[in-house]
Amino acid sequence: MHQTGAARIAGSFPGLAMLVLLVSGLLWAVPTPASAHYVGPTVVVVAGAAADDRSALTLDVQVPLQNLDFAYGTHLDADPVGSVAQRAAWLRSLVADRVSLAGPDGAAWTVEVGTPAGVVASPENLLRVRLTALAPPGTRPGSVDLRWALVSDVVHSDKAYVSTTGSDAAVELAAVLTYQQPTLRLTVQAAPSHVSFATMLRVGADHFRAGVDHQLFLCLLAIGAACRRAPLRLRLRQLALLTLCFTLGHSVSLALATAGGVDLPSRWVETCIALTIVLAAVHALRPRLGARPELLLTVAFGLVHGFGFAGTLKDMSLRGDELAVPLLGFNLGLELAQLAALALIALPVWLVARSRPTTWAVTGTIALVAASWIVQRAFGVANPVDRVVNAVLPSPEWLALLLLAAALPHLLHGPARRSFSSSTQHPGSADAQPPQSTSSRVAP
Repeated sequence: MHQTGAARIAGSFPGLAMLVLLVSGLLWAVPTPASAHYVGPTVVVVAGAAADDRSALTLDVQVPLQNLDFAYGTHLDADPVGSVAQRAAWLRSLVADRVSLAGPDGAAWTVEVGTPAGVVASPENLLRVRLTALAPPGTRPGSVDLRWALVSDVVHSDKAYVSTTGSDAAVELAAVLTYQQPTLRLTVQAAPSHVSFATMLRVGADHFRAGVDHQLFLCLLAIGAACRRAPLRLRLRQLALLTLCFTLGHSVSLALATAGGVDLPSRWVETCIALTIVLAAVHALRPRLGARPELLLTVAFGLVHGFGFAGTLKDMSLRGDELAVPLLGFNLGLELAQLAALALIALPVWLVARSRPTTWAVTGTIALVAASWIVQRAFGVANPVDRVVNAVLPSPEWLALLLLAAALPHLLHGPARRSFSSSTQHPGSADAQPPQSTSSRVAP
């Protein structure tokens, strides 16, 4: 006997219930800050920088937002992205006032503070900002004194771990700056003539693995391909083409943004990335495009994601011929991490696609998360969902496990049910056939 639609949905309730219980348990387990308190140390990574007629250094700074809230009475940790963007001018002034460099002769260096960014991270949210320190024009001193008073001017127990990056890209701890010992003499090394391909390969892979939004978009591409009514080989071919189109799109925009040809506000780029996830979720559930238009749309979505990838390379201030090797290494690292993530989620996605209600639950959840990101990124509204998602999905491995957990109850409850892939059809599928009427069958 054929089950009715209501019976199929009712039979999938165990899967939905387990998904709800799993998310509820994670919500309970993820701590939410009741009040600002001191969390941990600041991290500063110093490296040589390129400058035409003088010595130069870059300082990449990470400060726990709860430390800033505790020291200066702010409320940045409640909404890392929006609050930091709204108070960017004040934060730049604060950093410039409390971080200084001077040569051995006492001559002050010029310190340029980049645009601060709020980052949702585990175990604490962070303020990230890059400082560029320039010696007086025409001078190339071999050392410089760094004086640090950010947070430690108020919280005397605060520590800043300062590391230096050598020409071989190795990072070594130089000193721990405190209220009692706020000064460190740094050796000024020339900027490396090039960034190694292997280093950028690793940076690209790490960047993708840390990007929850990019991983969820890739997951939706896989779900859409798995739900096509087509032979397995055609579904795999479409997924391969979609992945290639996404790579093509983000490679083009990544190159344009890094080379300086296009410079878009990061806030709106991140908002548009979230919008692409919502649209991809809608398309996965209610496909209205044929195979070729779907590929073109994926290229367009890849262009948007590429501008999001570009921030890492732009921060390295690479120019001209210096850009080719890092760009290739970074992009290849992204692609390898993307393929590895696809391999991880392939089986869980196929299992999810066997149940229509489970597919709707997973895809709808991703769409709701992305919608919350749109509100958060566009309007600077606090978003507790973002904190939970970053805690629940720290890596593609966890995404694969959650997908498997969502599909498992359906497999245990009704392994013989008709799969969702047999009831969902993309327009333009050449092998899609109308269902055969039982009345037309010929009895043996």
